[in-house]
Amino acid sequence: MTRTALIFEIEALLFDTLSLRAHALMQALEDEGVTALYGDVERAHAGRSTTLALQELAGADSLDETGRELVVRRAEDAVTAAMGRGAPSFDARARDALTAAAAEFPLAVVTCASQEDAQHLLTLADLDACVTTIRSLAATADGEHHTVWADARRRVYADHGVALVPAPLLVGARRAGLTTVHVGADADDGTDDRADARLVSLAQVDASFVASLFRTA
Repeated sequence: MTRTALIFEIEALLFDTLSLRAHALMQALEDEGVTALYGDVERAHAGRSTTLALQELAGADSLDETGRELVVRRAEDAVTAAMGRGAPSFDARARDALTAAAAEFPLAVVTCASQEDAQHLLTLADLDACVTTIRSLAATADGEHHTVWADARRRVYADHGVALVPAPLLVGARRAGLTTVHVGADADDGTDDRADARLVSLAQVDASFVASLFRTA
């Protein structure tokens, strides 16, 4: 019997962490003498790790390697501390859909968050018992993201993997040979027609949807 895993990002799609991460990165840049507009930082961080977000910001070009490392560390430490003080809001409908899906599919998380932050968030949402494995992209170069997606699929012993992700993570999941689903409010804007399917929210994930991905004409 074919075993299909659902592998998903939790930040942005389940937890509303973008504003928290953008403000943390802005402050870390300011501490190193770099001024950036919030809108630019938010756009750079959407669906990306702190390291990759920093690469998207033109103003960060003035930083040397040490400066960049300090900015990333300070921003990530600030986010971890903030999460410890209070849980980010999350989509309860998406949580419920994933809980139901766990009865039929192994679940794994591939995320831009650190391993520790991801575990903390899953515990807050009562999803920790449903998720078999967590893999972080935070310390992985952009061109190597596919290795993390492939490893997540191997760890849950799945024949097939369905990646449920925001647009910036599609390329890595696709390179890993996974079926890709572009999830997000922009899922019907035509910006990436290479995804195998599109959803507005993780709350729409169920067995019928997964089956439709593998249905042949």
